[in-house]
Amino acid sequence: MKKPPALKSKDKVALVAPASRPARPSVVKRSAAIIKEMGFTPVLGKNLLASHGFSAGTDRERLDDLGHALRDESIRAVWCITGGYGCLPLLADLPYGEFAASPKIVLGCEDASHLTLALHKRSGVVTFHGPNADRVVNRIIFERVKRAFTHGDYDVLQAEDAVLPEFAFSAVEGIGKGALLAGNLTSLVSLFGTEYEPDLDGRVLLLDDVRERNDILDRWFTTLYISGKLSAVAALGLGMFEGCDSRGAFNMLSFEELAYDRLVEMALPSCFNLPFGQGGDHVLPLGVQVSLDTQHGKLTFLESALSR
Repeated sequence: MKKPPALKSKDKVALVAPASRPARPSVVKRSAAIIKEMGFTPVLGKNLLASHGFSAGTDRERLDDLGHALRDESIRAVWCITGGYGCLPLLADLPYGEFAASPKIVLGCEDASHLTLALHKRSGVVTFHGPNADRVVNRIIFERVKRAFTHGDYDVLQAEDAVLPEFAFSAVEGIGKGALLAGNLTSLVSLFGTEYEPDLDGRVLLLDDVRERNDILDRWFTTLYISGKLSAVAALGLGMFEGCDSRGAFNMLSFEELAYDRLVEMALPSCFNLPFGQGGDHVLPLGVQVSLDTQHGKLTFLESALSR
């Protein structure tokens, strides 16, 4: 496993849109201002506000911005500005060898999980599952992203409840230890059968999704289950699943109910509603050793994520 170096003052951070375009020009200006406020130098992708169907420009335009950010050694971090869809078609042409030879921080979630998972698999470099730039909506997220750029040591991730601080909804209580793998459920399953599919064996797996119907989430989770891959993980933590519900579907079960029985059947240490991904405020480094206590919804980091 290779760890990217921590950022220093004035280091360049590239803003890219490898999937959908930002909703408004003000999102780009605000994201650049956030990077400056963190003490770094923003570098804007040329095609951030391009439009091609649902994407931020054509595949070639998005790839040009992303490839440049990954290859340019003066750029020390790459931050996805928004989610949507569009990363998957770019994976075959990414500079994995150059990225492995000169690692840098790559941060994003939702559809950008295609990118962070593929880069981690093909290069062995620690990548980062955390809020896209357009989701820095409070100072807590701001400080956690800034710390992820500058410090390799992480705070404990703890399930949150306003009344019961240590309450966690656990399917199976237990402790799992291993290398962390975190990402979007839809993106993970989309990589099955490809050369970018991550190895789940012995991993502590954290999954989330956003604005998806529960029956579609059940399809992806069932694929993960019947493939036998889920039974290989050391422990499973599920995120906030922001905006996911039963709209338009006949099945009124929650995603918790759809997943719970299978987790109990496998006796897999697992818990729900961890605060990460688009619905949360934590950044998760893929590849570092962690311990997940599912009874208390507590993820403890056992090593640093960055080199010095």
